[in-house]
Amino acid sequence: MLVSARTAARFFAFGSLSLTLACGGSEAGVDALNAGGAGAGATNSGGTASTAGSSQVAGAAGANAGSSSGAGGSTTGGSGATGGAGGSEGGTITGGSAGTAGSGGSAAGSAGAGGSSSNEPRLLPQDGNPVYGLFNKYKSAWPKDKADIILSHQYQNGGWPKNQEYDAAGNGGNDPGTFDNSATTTEMSFLADVYKTSGGTKYRDAVRQAMTFILSAQYSTGGWPQYYPLRGGYYDHVTFNDDAMVRVLLVLYHAGAKLPPFDGDLFDDAARAKMKTAIAKGVDYIVKAQYTQQGKLAVWCAQSGKDDYQPKLARAYELPSLSGSESVGIIGFLMTQPQTAAVEKAVKAALTWYRAPTTYLADHKYDTSNTTNPIVPSAGSKLWYRFYELADNKPMFVNREGTVFRDLALLDAERRNGYRWGGDYGAKLIAYGTSVGY
Repeated sequence: MLVSARTAARFFAFGSLSLTLACGGSEAGVDALNAGGAGAGATNSGGTASTAGSSQVAGAAGANAGSSSGAGGSTTGGSGATGGAGGSEGGTITGGSAGTAGSGGSAAGSAGAGGSSSNEPRLLPQDGNPVYGLFNKYKSAWPKDKADIILSHQYQNGGWPKNQEYDAAGNGGNDPGTFDNSATTTEMSFLADVYKTSGGTKYRDAVRQAMTFILSAQYSTGGWPQYYPLRGGYYDHVTFNDDAMVRVLLVLYHAGAKLPPFDGDLFDDAARAKMKTAIAKGVDYIVKAQYTQQGKLAVWCAQSGKDDYQPKLARAYELPSLSGSESVGIIGFLMTQPQTAAVEKAVKAALTWYRAPTTYLADHKYDTSNTTNPIVPSAGSKLWYRFYELADNKPMFVNREGTVFRDLALLDAERRNGYRWGGDYGAKLIAYGTSVGY
């Protein structure tokens, strides 16, 4: 429910600030996740928070400063009002301890706790945020009577394969699970919903195991690969392509804040604390991976290096480039989070990029029924391209040999009609940004 998103997002602005992600081993998922302990064997355990963006300690000074405002109550929390404003760039867990500033004093002194709120990163209204469309897929993905079949396809490591119809029972296995094409995130959300209505503990346990899989798969720098355990090649890049990482973060966001379908007793506080830390690291990675074009922050590539944050090659027709499609989900997710200075800067810069006439084609739309050239005239419409040149925003249409074309009609028919090269990607995002004053 979007009305509760503000309350939910506030969950990530408060709470314990000294957490370190202890990603459990995938086999130890159910117990390790809810017990707060690290399972053995995780090769990509969260480690310590990354340098530039973690703000787990960001409100400690506010907590100490605020405690003095309670004495006598005359200051009304003056020094405490600054508590928690110093979260480092990219972090989202800022100002948590400042919430106690001024508590324990007189009525005027207790106002210090409220006074700190003016310096907490603000939370945006969520009505109209297009990112929730990515999360809500689970609601209509499969009929509930397929739950046991879906459960039978879960790998021992907690993940799922992709592109499954789930028409027949599976036999588990232990291949690398994937987040590609909405796999794993959709299955676990679906089963969480089934657990709510049925109470079947086998569904609960499967969801807990999948959450351990998610936490274990996260790189120490904050991103997620396409597959885990790692397969090598471009699959190991941090994957925004097809909204993979954003879907992971949306699951963590809803589960950590007890939003449906992850409300109820699916996870305890220790597990949710790990989710909160994982989100903070994920946001930090996103902020660092935003591409700087001619001295200005722009948007994101569909896949980036886990350590250098730079655009990377995936398949031959997915070159290092700026993504007009995947960047929408990234921005939408950032807008669910507390608007720290770094997050707000990233979002506003990306919206500026989408609004620039150099990034969209006016009076055109994408029509897949036109197989000669899906980019067709349409008065009043705006079309953004799937891929842009890093240097100058020129559109890129690429064949399987990696040759770039500027005119989609010149691309061979297989690639022209077998991939989506444009759409009205920025329209809803811009409308939402305008509605919140961005």
